[in-house]
Amino acid sequence: GVGVAVTRGEGADGPLTLVLKARGARVLDWGSIGFAPPEDLCPLFSALARIWDYDWICFSSPRAVDAVVSRVAAPPEGVRMAAVGPSTAASLEKADWPVHRIPVEGSGEGLVEAFRAAGDAQGARVFFPASAIARDVIPDGLTELGATVDRRTAYRMVTLPLDGAACSASVEADELQVVTFASPSAVIALRAGIGEDLYQRLAGGTPAAAMGPTTAVALREAGWVRRAVAEKPTLEGLADAAEEAATM
Repeated sequence: GVGVAVTRGEGADGPLTLVLKARGARVLDWGSIGFAPPEDLCPLFSALARIWDYDWICFSSPRAVDAVVSRVAAPPEGVRMAAVGPSTAASLEKADWPVHRIPVEGSGEGLVEAFRAAGDAQGARVFFPASAIARDVIPDGLTELGATVDRRTAYRMVTLPLDGAACSASVEADELQVVTFASPSAVIALRAGIGEDLYQRLAGGTPAAAMGPTTAVALREAGWVRRAVAEKPTLEGLADAAEEAATM
């Protein structure tokens, strides 16, 4: 099978790992990024305590969904939910929360355009729980459309220790054919974890599979030459992109 590195910190039985193994891939655990609660939970708790005051909650990742639904007993009545893409929508549905809006294009830009097309952002009160380093596309875009956006940090990304020597040995043994990235932060974390020399070697020749266009842009800006992009920002879509990348 094709050797595929997973940069998500999910372990041997993680969801992406299982999807790839089911397709016959040899998965290399290069987990370099994980998630943790905010260092200060008070701002998030303050927003959740009055969650019924919002008109919309905009979720930009499954992690943001988990951070909210795990702390709220039931979907707040009268509040509509928007999901940036299929994976995020699936996380809401799994928790029995409704999904009222999902864009055709699974991206922050796509979600803003969905609000623009619907014409209901003006005067809306929007709760935006997100990563500490999430892009400003959604809050800025909705603000331009006339919404009042309350952004709160729902989780933060943390760099996991990575054995750069072991990663280098896998490359030398020709065990690696594709590297997968589920977020722009994973690109930064892997680069720091494996060191600049190995990163440049991989970026110059090893194909990468990106979860979506935002991650693909991050790879391009970080000098990664050969890239395949998932058509849908889901784990199955990322696995499809990994298969495509393996043929490059």
